[in-house]
Amino acid sequence: MLAVWYLYEPDEVFSFDAEGDRITFGRDDKCDLIIFSAINGESLSRVAGRIWRMEGELWVRNLSEKHELWIVQPGLPPLPPLPPRNPARPDPGAAQSIPGELTYVQGPDGCVLVVAQQRVEPALPTVLDDRPTTSIPPVPPDLRPVAAALCEPLLRGKQLPASYEEVQRRLVTRSRKQIRDLVRRLCGLYLTEVPELRERVEARRRLEERELGLPAAPTVVHKGIRVFAAAEAEEDAEIRRRRALTLPDYYEVAHLLVRRRTITADDLRLLDRVH
Repeated sequence: MLAVWYLYEPDEVFSFDAEGDRITFGRDDKCDLIIFSAINGESLSRVAGRIWRMEGELWVRNLSEKHELWIVQPGLPPLPPLPPRNPARPDPGAAQSIPGELTYVQGPDGCVLVVAQQRVEPALPTVLDDRPTTSIPPVPPDLRPVAAALCEPLLRGKQLPASYEEVQRRLVTRSRKQIRDLVRRLCGLYLTEVPELRERVEARRRLEERELGLPAAPTVVHKGIRVFAAAEAEEDAEIRRRRALTLPDYYEVAHLLVRRRTITADDLRLLDRVH
């Protein structure tokens, strides 16, 4: 799978199924991927860049004449930015291949594109690939139904795991509070046992906090490890609205369970037996 989506509109996913598939992105409505956070400003170019598939991987080119583009891999030092085009000479724009399994292409005014590249099936995020022998614990029996419900959309080919509302529709005997507690336990288990995964989650949250102007995400301590908790109820409406634009805290955990085949389509039959 080679796919790109705007961080704050994760339901609109662009897939690159064939060599030569390409999209443009920027604030102009003629771009394939419109950066809506930038349409009322001028910091991001109308056509800021192009992403395309070549030799089985994704590449990005900076088409702007006024700003850089940054390629950021969670948990790794930033790469040198792609400089703007030089209008004084023929210049197609600086370009490079996009590394990693999960990478961000960033520009000004909230331009954050998520690039997912699953070159080998099954595949792990790059930060875990360096340790191919790393094992992860099995899902405890009491957490398996909630894990299956979270992963169901991923197993059906979607990009995002289930929402709490969708999980509750599958686990009808559980209250929303019980489901949140089960998800928190599930995340605590894997964030504790797989430090590289925890680093990825923390890097993604820092990026979202910076881009959306959010206060630091509340955390709780689980077995000596800080993990993310639900947002505090007293946060004002604007902060709650911005938090709603972020990816769910269990996003990376759900993807890991599916990539490692810890949760498979066979587990979906569990959901039909849970009453």
